[in-house]
Amino acid sequence: MARRRKTPISKPLPQVEGIDPVHLIMPEQYPSEYAATDKTSPTLADYLTARFFPQDPHYVPARLERGEIVDDSGTPYAPHSPFIGGSSVWYHRELSPEPDVPSDLPVLFEDEWILAVDKPHFLATTPRGMFVKNTALANLRVAHDLPELSPVHRLDRATAGVLVFAKVPPARAPLQMLFERRKVRKTYEAVTLPIANLSEGDQLTVRSRIDKEHGHIQVEQTNVQILPGEHPPLAPETHAQKRKRRQSGQAFDGLNAESRITCLSIYDLDSATVDITGLNNSARRLTHLQLEPHSGKTHQLRAHLLAAGSPILGDTIYPELQEHGNDNPALPLQLLARTLEFIHPLTGEDVMLRSQRTLALAPPPGPGVR
Repeated sequence: MARRRKTPISKPLPQVEGIDPVHLIMPEQYPSEYAATDKTSPTLADYLTARFFPQDPHYVPARLERGEIVDDSGTPYAPHSPFIGGSSVWYHRELSPEPDVPSDLPVLFEDEWILAVDKPHFLATTPRGMFVKNTALANLRVAHDLPELSPVHRLDRATAGVLVFAKVPPARAPLQMLFERRKVRKTYEAVTLPIANLSEGDQLTVRSRIDKEHGHIQVEQTNVQILPGEHPPLAPETHAQKRKRRQSGQAFDGLNAESRITCLSIYDLDSATVDITGLNNSARRLTHLQLEPHSGKTHQLRAHLLAAGSPILGDTIYPELQEHGNDNPALPLQLLARTLEFIHPLTGEDVMLRSQRTLALAPPPGPGVR
């Protein structure tokens, strides 16, 4: 069943293993495409079955019989409750077996407002798709007894590194505002094949427009600009500009994604290091990069390195989408959220968070790194 994002503060069902109940709001009118030919008064079960479980007409009625689907007050709906437009429906999703993934989440920082952890590769930030229980959010809520814990930003499941949560509701909005207003300095590290004309210490800036179409895994990237050297970040659209644009009914069609790329080192892959699937022995010269995103679009760093000619090693989405679940634990996506810096919005202190993880293909520190 789908989930509606806006939910009342008071939920009629408790969390189960750190997982919130699902909340749906019925459409105002019963969809004509779901209309049953033999009924003039459709039921709630008719709607939920037609929308989510047309292949299993007994699933929803069985859950209604068990009293597992309730309204805002927590009162169970009856098996033949009528469909009422605008009404609320709450239930707990039934969990299916999930793939085993790394779940270690060392704490990097904690106070009464914030919990920051060092996320491993392959662990989802929040419940989505096949991963509901095996997520950072659910694990931390249970392990730290923090039922109100909520994410203030996200990392892709394949990306490791610094991840920040608000421990209580009053902290969430101020923290999210820091990200929205670009008051958080983020650095990532990545390993790719060498980028043409980018030597150690060199920088380049990638700007583009990135759009994500619902239902598509890859993003669409247009109007790409690759600028050698260091450039000041593009000025974000101000609130006044945004308000004026929206009042005129115009959509923002300018560049919306920008990343600075710095070459940290160019080196030969040690023969003892994990092998790179698909590369022959003559293509083992790699580049260790520092990435500074000045915006936060979906798959931005992946798309920008692809545009620069060297997609991130271990990527199963770019340049070509591989089969679902084709993760190779021996070679995770070579992308790490290394640092995150901001001024604590509730205490005023400087917060500097640094991941202690390492990328499998990153060069060892010290002599020998070229």
